[in-house]
Amino acid sequence: MKVFLKNFLLGAIASTSLLTVGAFEAQAAAIKATVTADNFYGIFYGNEDGSALNFVGRNETGDGGSSGGYNWSQAETWDFQVNNNDYLYLVTWDDGRVAESWIGEFEVGGKTILSGADDWEYIVGGDNPYLTDKSTNLLPGNEELSSLIDGALWQDTISIGKNGIKPWRTIAGVDEDADWLRTASHTEGSYTIFRTRVPAEDVADVPEPASMVGLLFVGAIATTMKRKRQA
Repeated sequence: MKVFLKNFLLGAIASTSLLTVGAFEAQAAAIKATVTADNFYGIFYGNEDGSALNFVGRNETGDGGSSGGYNWSQAETWDFQVNNNDYLYLVTWDDGRVAESWIGEFEVGGKTILSGADDWEYIVGGDNPYLTDKSTNLLPGNEELSSLIDGALWQDTISIGKNGIKPWRTIAGVDEDADWLRTASHTEGSYTIFRTRVPAEDVADVPEPASMVGLLFVGAIATTMKRKRQA
């Protein structure tokens, strides 16, 4: 009996380790984001109140594009993972001239989320980083963003038009049905925070407790049988 209990515990520990890894992986959803903005943006993901933000990436800090004449000429692509109940956050700001907007496509769990007035919400944030210091054009920090997100009164986004409209015309890699979404006006001198929630159906569920118990039992029995064969 003591031997069986020992083997059961060993199997349970092994199975628990596998379950821990499996549960973590089951909660994650892979995302491929293709985004550009007139003129600057940064991508984050995290929880609803903004207390746990994760930085993904940003575009060029200057006016020129890495390819194309302007920093919005070609979209960047980012691959990352989010957890269940996470939000996608996009921080955007302009160069203080004429037009301002952003557009994007996000592939999540085999489905596509586009920049669209029905799926995203926004708030106006702090000082425009480009206008504050063009030489650095620093992305707002997590602490500043979190303080704005927590308890914010989110507004419905406004579509300027579909991918292909002037002055930006068609952005390669972004679906033609994606909308250019209006950001804070260049006369406001502020950045804008946009967000959308990752659809729950696109993130796999964590195994139920009953399933975990069953797996623990299977692991324990397998360990016992292995030890008997080795005896």
